[in-house]
Amino acid sequence: MGDRHLFLGNLCHVSIECLRSHCEKYGTITDLSINRDNDNNIYHCFGFLAYQSAHSTTEFMSTRPHCLNGEEIFVKRALPRATATIPERLVVTNRLVIRQATKYEKRSLRNYFQKLGDIRKFDYNKGFIDFEDYDTVDRILLARPHYLDDRQVHVTKFIPTEQTIVDENDNDDELTSLVEEETFKIKYECLVKQFEEYKETKENEVNFLRKEIERLREELSDITQVKLDKLIKNQQSFHNQFLQHRLSTSGFTHAQMCESFLQSTTSRKRRTTEDEQNMF
Repeated sequence: MGDRHLFLGNLCHVSIECLRSHCEKYGTITDLSINRDNDNNIYHCFGFLAYQSAHSTTEFMSTRPHCLNGEEIFVKRALPRATATIPERLVVTNRLVIRQATKYEKRSLRNYFQKLGDIRKFDYNKGFIDFEDYDTVDRILLARPHYLDDRQVHVTKFIPTEQTIVDENDNDDELTSLVEEETFKIKYECLVKQFEEYKETKENEVNFLRKEIERLREELSDITQVKLDKLIKNQQSFHNQFLQHRLSTSGFTHAQMCESFLQSTTSRKRRTTEDEQNMF
């Protein structure tokens, strides 16, 4: 990403067909998308473009400005999340910050970065370089790491803040104005894009969890019903066995009582008969 990917802004009045037709002039497109809300809010009209070749990206950036339907669209390289911080991806600036610049020889440092783009101003002591084109800064960040005399040169973008104080002797009003203007052009578009991606991810996670809870609930209900049916069946079986045992026991006792009664009656009759015969 970055060497082939671009961020596009100010697309509220540009159709994707028109945008594709324009961008295809510079090479084969592998991906193109436009994001905007229903009200065409200026901060919500942005898109992403990816070329098959890095050469197409370079040519596209070198032929700025790009105007469609009478309006200039904003374009910048899309720095990869893996190697660039959020401020580096959001901010558009001509100023490159060199950490601990005085560790390196001044002329060597200037000559090295002069090969990468046209320099407007070089402040060795403060450790920054202002280039003529903000795209130069993005290209330098994409090409990290940089080495000078076998030592790594750590670079980043100048990140403006509300507390940024411009030296009265530097005459940087033009650069500061440009930084603030370009920064606000893409700040909200990128933040909205990241928020929508985050929101979509979380919504998918929530939906998955809801389905999983429902599945577990149904599974638990099925298990409970099976165990309940088994318990009822066992109770019914035990009840039937108990009744059968009671009936069989009751019948056996009744038969014994009848047999005893008959035997007792026969014995009494026999004794009565013998007694009568003795009397005569």
